[in-house]
Amino acid sequence: MVLTGFLSQYMNDTHSERAMVATTRVTIRPEGRREFFQSIGPLTQRIRSENGCLNYRLYEETGNENSLILIEEWEAEASWVEHRKGVNFSVLLGLVSVLSIPAKIDFKLLSQVGGNEVLNGG
Repeated sequence: MVLTGFLSQYMNDTHSERAMVATTRVTIRPEGRREFFQSIGPLTQRIRSENGCLNYRLYEETGNENSLILIEEWEAEASWVEHRKGVNFSVLLGLVSVLSIPAKIDFKLLSQVGGNEVLNGG
């Protein structure tokens, strides 16, 4: 499965905990594209209704319709951690593992400083 992600943490002015933004790059096999989109729509709707989910969106890369990026926004790290323990996350992993091109998982920390994003680590 191709999952290249950037895990970002930034301070949210209205919460004492850190809000979470996670991005995951997924490259799906062309023959699995239809099945992927039939499944991901209802799944993202369920994820958006999870406690602490602020936003959950899927975007297609210009020029490569099989390269997608999931952007998740969570009100607190605890909400994101709970999501990763849940059924919807397991379904997402199963969907991606069956319909995507094999690769690695790569998460990096991204922090927001004075309105500018700075990449830390990697």
